[in-house]
Amino acid sequence: MRLSQRLNLSLKRALDVVGAGVGLIVLAPVIGAVWLSVRIKLGSPVLFAQPRLGRDGQVFTLHKFRTMLEPDPDHGIVTDHQRMTPFGRRLRATSLDELPTLLNVLKGEMSLVGPRPLLPEYLPRYTPHQARRHEVRPGITGLAQVHGRNQLGWDQRFDLDVEYVDRHNLLLDVLIMARTIFSVLSRTGVEGEATVAMAEFLGPAPDDGLTEQILPEQWHDLRDQWQREALATNIHSARRESTAGTRYWVYLNDEHIPVGIGGLSGLGGLHLDASVVMNPEHQNDQVFQAVLNRLMNRGRALEARHIALCVPGANGTQREVAWNLGFAYSTDQTTPEMGTNVPPGAYSYAFTEGTEH
Repeated sequence: MRLSQRLNLSLKRALDVVGAGVGLIVLAPVIGAVWLSVRIKLGSPVLFAQPRLGRDGQVFTLHKFRTMLEPDPDHGIVTDHQRMTPFGRRLRATSLDELPTLLNVLKGEMSLVGPRPLLPEYLPRYTPHQARRHEVRPGITGLAQVHGRNQLGWDQRFDLDVEYVDRHNLLLDVLIMARTIFSVLSRTGVEGEATVAMAEFLGPAPDDGLTEQILPEQWHDLRDQWQREALATNIHSARRESTAGTRYWVYLNDEHIPVGIGGLSGLGGLHLDASVVMNPEHQNDQVFQAVLNRLMNRGRALEARHIALCVPGANGTQREVAWNLGFAYSTDQTTPEMGTNVPPGAYSYAFTEGTEH
C-alpha cells in the first residue's frame, strides 16, 4: 500500500473516531429522548441488533433503534409493511434510528462513510465485482445513499459501492456527508420502491438477456399503447380493480429495445397480483417466460406468500409457460393453502416458508 493510501486511511479513521465521539456526546440528549420514545411506543427491546458483514467479510453486530413491531401472526402482523408504525416511519425518515451505529464506528467495525453493511447470507450471492464492496469498512452513509438511498435497485447500489471503493478519499467523504444531511432533511429515498425496506438480495439477475429497470416516465404511455395492439400479449392481474401499491418494470433486450412491461400490485402485503404486457413486435414465449420469472423473483424477495395472474383463454402457450414455471390453475374461489381468495380462472404461484410450491 502506498504512503498516500496509508495516510488517507489513517486520516479517515481519525475522522471516524472524532466524528462518532463528538456525535455521541453532542447528541446524547437526542439519543436519550429517542430511547425513551421507542420504549414507550414499541416496547422492549429498544435496540435492534443484527449480524452484518464488515470489512473483508468479517461479521459484526449492528445496533440501531427499533422501528418495527415484533411479528405477531395471530394478529395479522407479518410483513414489514404491517409491522411498520407511523412512529417508526418518522424515525427512519429523520435517520434517528441510525444514531446507535455511532458506537459501531467508535469500535472500528464501521466508518462514517462507506458501503452500507448487509446481511452475512448475501456474501455467497455476490459476483466478484459486487464483493469488492467489502474492501473498505461499511458506513453509516455512502455514495449509494446520496444517489437515491433505498430507491435504487441492487445492481445500481453495488456499482456505486464499488465506485466508492475505487475513489474514496477525505474530500469525497466530506461531500457525501454534506449530501447526506440534505437527503435526511428532504427525507428522500428512505423507503424502497413500494415497501418499507429494501427487498432481499437474491443474487445476480437471471442470465436471460434482459435488462430490468423501473418504468421511466417517458415510457408511461407505452403500456397502454401495447395493450391497444390486437397482437399484444396481455396478461392482466387476477383482480383488475387492484391498484394499491402497484409498481411497473420495463424489460429491455440487448439492443436496448423495450420488449415487455411487468407489474405487481399489492406491494407491501402478502398477496400480489402480476400483470405482463409484451411489445407486439418483439414478443415470444422465451421473453414472456423471462419477464414472468423476473416478477416471481420480485415477489420472493418481497417475502410475498403468493402471486396471482389471469391468462386469457386464447393465450394457450402463455398458460403453458405459467404452468411450467409452477403456477397452479384455480377453479375455486378459495385456496386454503395460500390463505387468501383467488378468483376462478387465475393462476397462482405460492411461496411457503421460504420454498416455492
